[in-house]
Amino acid sequence: MSINMDYATQENAESRSFFSYPIDDGGDQSCPAAFASESALDVPSATRKVWHEFLAQHNVAAAILSVVLAGSPPKRHAFLIGFDPVRNDPGITRQLLHFSEKLWSRMGDRTAVPFQNEEYRWRNDPARHNAGPVSALLAGYEHGVAAQRRHNATCVQAIYLRKYGLDRFNANELASLQLILPLLADSAARGAQLAEQALRSNRLEAMFDRVSLSMMMLSAESQPIFMNSAARASLQERKWLIRSADGSISCTNPKQARKLRDSIQIAAAAEPGAPIENVYRLDDGNGEWRLAYVLSATSRSGAAAARCALLFILAPGRMDAPSQLLEALGLLPSEQRFLGHFLKASSLCDAATDCGLSEETARTYLKRVRAKLGVHRQMELAGLISGLVLPLHGTTEPTTGE
Repeated sequence: MSINMDYATQENAESRSFFSYPIDDGGDQSCPAAFASESALDVPSATRKVWHEFLAQHNVAAAILSVVLAGSPPKRHAFLIGFDPVRNDPGITRQLLHFSEKLWSRMGDRTAVPFQNEEYRWRNDPARHNAGPVSALLAGYEHGVAAQRRHNATCVQAIYLRKYGLDRFNANELASLQLILPLLADSAARGAQLAEQALRSNRLEAMFDRVSLSMMMLSAESQPIFMNSAARASLQERKWLIRSADGSISCTNPKQARKLRDSIQIAAAAEPGAPIENVYRLDDGNGEWRLAYVLSATSRSGAAAARCALLFILAPGRMDAPSQLLEALGLLPSEQRFLGHFLKASSLCDAATDCGLSEETARTYLKRVRAKLGVHRQMELAGLISGLVLPLHGTTEPTTGE
């Protein structure tokens, strides 16, 4: 891929220095590590549409935008405008950013440098059909401008591309493109912040979805603000909680519904210095029960509008602690197997029978297990093992550290 960069000045428009260099589509296209943290972010489609329509007024068909936000360390965000067909292709995105880096690195202190893209000349050349996806993508653009500027402690760089058949950018157009850089910088900075917030939110939701414990964040009107996958599954089950016609969360048992709703309202309106915690029993009418644990929550900013209630649905304790956790406590595989049978059996004799052991051997196992875990009674042992059960989805168990 070849690019001719034109370093013409307004004082001497005829004094031009052209040069070209290769960008190999098949080589290492990772972006130079110019900043401590980089990311190629997506922005809402409405924002991309506004950018595209705005640049189209200057006959700019596509653009590549890079914004470096001030911070420690500084962080760069890159945006593609007019490249929707390849926007979700990380490989081509990296190559386009690499293409842009090459141009920006040649600019020095100049604010705007027009260039001519030689790739378009070969768009119908059969010999170029295997030149690579980025070469084919850029073959539709003849003229471009590399621009850069600092704005409000933000460094913004852009590549503007114009389709073939149009005139090259003149001095007035270069000046206009320079003027819109601060507008793009402000918009891109807001887009970067929104995209980062969405990314953090998605990560948090993914982590909460790993938790098998039902978790809900509710407004004072019992409207759900957030639910993990376990809570959604619980609502679909309709055994303890349901979603009312207005979308609020309520109990299946009408006698318990009012208490729970009042508790949620009080918790969501509680002052930061007066946290609320309440526990209610939920019955499904068939003898099964759950505990609803309601507590107040306030954002770190302390804003009243950010207050909400947290609702956890607690099930009876389980006795199936992962083997890695028991191994970390020093229990041998044979002791783990015995412990599992013992906690489910009604007596030591029944546990011995289930394990295929004599009662005397089972008694020895029990003494060793209690000694290693530091407990003396069966209830203490059951409570300890129940507390080791991680409320997580999935079958992958954690590895034990050395």
